[in-house]
Amino acid sequence: MPRKQPKFEYSIICDDIRQEIGNKLTFVGTYQDQIIVSQLPYSFPKLCFFVQYKDIRAGDQFSLELNGPSNKIIDKAINITVPVGQKVGKMRLFGVFSPLKVEKEGRYTLNITVNDNEKKKQEIIFTVKEVTKQK
Repeated sequence: MPRKQPKFEYSIICDDIRQEIGNKLTFVGTYQDQIIVSQLPYSFPKLCFFVQYKDIRAGDQFSLELNGPSNKIIDKAINITVPVGQKVGKMRLFGVFSPLKVEKEGRYTLNITVNDNEKKKQEIIFTVKEVTKQK
């Protein structure tokens, strides 16, 4: 019987994530599915993704890739392997892109591949929109 694969639970997109004492996290500048910027191109000093999975095991591999509106890869710098000795349970991933420059409006996607399974990528989708100018 094939082993159970990690399951995506939820994600948060924000400006910063801070690990606090007592297993507490602080999320600063939390976004919804649409991020409105003052002008384009726009540079985020930092854009963070918090992602939680359950049913993880030692050796599980996670690869994070950020794609722009034309599906062009913006950044593919985050690869994580669950260390040996890790108990079955939950895993929290912090994807931090700093700085992050967006050139145009549209749909952006954080693609997460687990254990090299390209057929079952998790997509965290958000849009970037330039603020509408008032006349």
